[in-house]
Amino acid sequence: MDSTNFTPPARRSMTDEEITTALGNAQADEAGITSAMELLETQAQLRDIEKMEFSSWVLEMERIGSPEALLAVENAHRAQKGLEPLSALPQTQPAVAPIEDVVSHLNNLYANQAPVQETPIAEPAQAEPEAEAPVYEEFAIEEVVVEAQIDVSQEPELADAEEFDEFERLLAADTVVGAEDEITALEEELVQEVTSLPVAAFESLTLVEEDPGVDFVQESAIEDIKLESAPKLNRRSRASSQFWAWLGLSGSVLPLGLAWFVSKTGLAYSQAVLAIFLGVLASGLVIAVGALAGKRSGLPTLLLSRAPFGVYANAAPAAVLTVVRFFWSAAILVALLSLGKNILKVDSLTAISNTNNIYLYVAALVLVGGAITLAIFGGKVLFRAQQAVGIAGVVVAIALIAVTANTFSLQDLLAQPSSSWNSAFGVAVLTFCIYGLAWTSAGADFARKLATNSRGAAVVGWGALALVVVPTVVASYGLALIASAQANAALKPVNEFALGTLIGDIAAIVAPWLAYALLGSAAISGIVILAMSLYSSNLSLHSLGLKLKPAVAQPIIGVLVFAISAAGIYYLADVWTFTADYARVAAVPVAAWAGIFISDILIRRIAYHEISLSRSYGFYKSINIVNLLGWIVATAAGFGFTYIEQSGFAWTGYIADQLVNQDFWKTTSFGIVITFAFASLIPVLLGIPRIKRQEAEVLAIEARRDDLKDIFGLVE
Repeated sequence: MDSTNFTPPARRSMTDEEITTALGNAQADEAGITSAMELLETQAQLRDIEKMEFSSWVLEMERIGSPEALLAVENAHRAQKGLEPLSALPQTQPAVAPIEDVVSHLNNLYANQAPVQETPIAEPAQAEPEAEAPVYEEFAIEEVVVEAQIDVSQEPELADAEEFDEFERLLAADTVVGAEDEITALEEELVQEVTSLPVAAFESLTLVEEDPGVDFVQESAIEDIKLESAPKLNRRSRASSQFWAWLGLSGSVLPLGLAWFVSKTGLAYSQAVLAIFLGVLASGLVIAVGALAGKRSGLPTLLLSRAPFGVYANAAPAAVLTVVRFFWSAAILVALLSLGKNILKVDSLTAISNTNNIYLYVAALVLVGGAITLAIFGGKVLFRAQQAVGIAGVVVAIALIAVTANTFSLQDLLAQPSSSWNSAFGVAVLTFCIYGLAWTSAGADFARKLATNSRGAAVVGWGALALVVVPTVVASYGLALIASAQANAALKPVNEFALGTLIGDIAAIVAPWLAYALLGSAAISGIVILAMSLYSSNLSLHSLGLKLKPAVAQPIIGVLVFAISAAGIYYLADVWTFTADYARVAAVPVAAWAGIFISDILIRRIAYHEISLSRSYGFYKSINIVNLLGWIVATAAGFGFTYIEQSGFAWTGYIADQLVNQDFWKTTSFGIVITFAFASLIPVLLGIPRIKRQEAEVLAIEARRDDLKDIFGLVE
């Protein structure tokens, strides 16, 4: 900076009017909020830098002390206030005090000071009179003037200068051993954020509407899906919201459908209840742990999966899980269509020309349309729908209990002789596949809006209450009710519904209006469950780089799901056998992924580093070869123990086929348990040092970020 021309530092930041104009002219798009926040933060940083530069310039002008320099400072201050510049400083008092007054003042100060003990120094006798020479007075006067300038004006600004020195020291400081390569690139991003203005920052801005009386950013009705954490100011949900989010799944007709499915296995009532409990317990725990990861980060599940697998390597399991999600969405629709057979008495869904079949497919389109609409809105709208469906399901369940409480004997049910415990274990595993592994990849998707200060134990507890306790109670009662219905079907035939189906069996012992209410509840809950699946599918696509807006993505996904379900119903004679076989096949790669992902979550103690989840040079690297190969090996081993009975798709596990007692592996589906357990051990045995090193590196760079923010006075 050239101080001889007395020109203040040039302004680099935008004016308030320019910022307001830019925000007012901005168009809403997917990256708007992020860009707006980036712009505002950058401008604040530039203004802080300008303030420091201006203070340094003022200090330099005051050090010079000439009338021109002081006039430049005064005019600079007047320009900041919008005032006209002065041609000269006003002479309200003498520019320099008379020297006699200064000397007198100094003498008074010196007389009042305590004597200073110094070591005497031998001097010539004639040197003593020279101490009163005029030279001493000139030196004293100049010394006082300089000290006064430093004490009054320069000392407060030294803090800024020290901060600049500290800033340079931080940039040159050493980091955690072994983290230099990873931190260097990320550190450059931090410095760039502080010192540079983004190019074309105004082209992707979104006007953020703020209410002065509200401490959060207002959200639009349609949630904007993107690969960024939910804004901290909008993460206000309590841990109890996890109960309502999953009650839409567990408090619906799904547990009753599970009970009806289990009733066809021939298990005794006590065995069936135990199998369902074990299955939903394992399911609830893995989903709730996934929700814990969402609480920590505010990010969707398959994006968080980049931490254990690597930014690029995660594409392999994410693609498989996305396809699985599509087919599970289709399975939900197939289940709803199968329930529709109860009221229309459709013998075969393959006869397209049949009038009832046409009605059924039209109803399917309506269900898909409703699910697509809910999935497009997502966020708060979908959450309210989950709440409403859960409450409605509880009301229907209470009515069902009130009407049917005296239709069966619990003592007789418990007295049923036990059948094969291998079959019971197989039912538990199948429940885990249909219920838990089918939704593990969505655990964090519905926990992204949880407050960051929510207790992890509370998140897991509320999730487990909805995912374990509620379905166990509903399914247990459903088993008793279905057993009673099957026993009394001959005594009370129901013409409105087909016997041998879920609604038909229950309708055999209840009033027709309750059967219709149950069917309506099933349809509404099916819409919400399907919407949850479609919503999660779009998040999965985003993790693969397909960043489509909900209004575009959800109709495409919905049409694809409808086509899969329609083709399945048309070509498959035994839908339920195929569903069970598909559950076992899909569970193998999902169990391998879930084991690694869940173990990785439980090992970590700090939040994920969001920038590194989208940067191949970040802490999580591009490929984690250990976990990727572990997932592949676990998946291959799982298929080695898997059996498929579906005609045309039969499969015999190449490992189990070489073992004795093949019926055990076929009946229990134990290969899925082996897959999950083996995958879970990989991070524990081989990944803890890597995870701890990552966390140390994250803490190091976050500490540096905090130091930078302290230096520049930034506040999040």
